[in-house]
Amino acid sequence: MAFLGYRLVELSEGRACAEFNMSPNVQRVGGVLHGGVIMAVLDETMGFAALTLNEGVDQVTVELKVNFLEPGVEGPFRVCGTVVRRGSRIVVVEGEVVDSRGRLIAKALGTWYYMSKRVGDR
Repeated sequence: MAFLGYRLVELSEGRACAEFNMSPNVQRVGGVLHGGVIMAVLDETMGFAALTLNEGVDQVTVELKVNFLEPGVEGPFRVCGTVVRRGSRIVVVEGEVVDSRGRLIAKALGTWYYMSKRVGDR
């Protein structure tokens, strides 16, 4: 995430926001924000939002769906995630990426699974 210039700027119960600038590290051919970068920052930020309510020891992304709505050309960009519903093991989070003018670039909905063991522990 450091390679992308990603900075977490807000963290509260059920919510997280981050910012990152337009740079060669986040662009695809044509000088617009790369879709893979959009997915990565949404996964990270929405995961942080889920983590604020996690009483276990780890979590994994189960599903992440993103609608790309506008080309991202005007940074800095802001990405936020907000928990929609938390169950005992499953949490649903919505996320958005907006540009410097407040235009909605992408909208996401994802699911995280709370774990009682760390990933990789058997």
